[in-house]
Amino acid sequence: MQGESLLPLAGGEVDEVRDTIFAEKTYHVAYEPERCVRTHRWKYIRRFGDRTRPVLPNTDDGPSKDLLLANGWGEREIPKEQLYDIVLDPNEAHNLAGDPAHAGTLEELRGRLEAWMVDTKDPLLEGDVPAPEGAELNDPDGLSPTDPTIIV
Repeated sequence: MQGESLLPLAGGEVDEVRDTIFAEKTYHVAYEPERCVRTHRWKYIRRFGDRTRPVLPNTDDGPSKDLLLANGWGEREIPKEQLYDIVLDPNEAHNLAGDPAHAGTLEELRGRLEAWMVDTKDPLLEGDVPAPEGAELNDPDGLSPTDPTIIV
């Protein structure tokens, strides 16, 4: 297991143990590969594969999802790359990935994410990741996690 001791943090010896956090999602109830790197100021998200729309079964059913769907969320395109200034835009409302003023930050975070993926031998670097044998999955084009599943 990867990790660092949190004892120095708990003991008040340091203010933080990491200045960067990495996150990944490949499968939830359906295939939706994404990777993310977050620093104190920036959040960079990269989607993999050809899908451009939300994978609706990966979001739990409820009033919030109903409201989003009623207002076109299911048809909304999700960009391959997203860059947010989480200090000035904590709600992540303005994707800066296409803004030339932030090209340097985008390139730096792309590089950090790729280096992490290489270091951790992320199978996504080789292409689509097959589901584990016996996994139960929803159709990415479905609507709900309660839709019928298929066993791989």
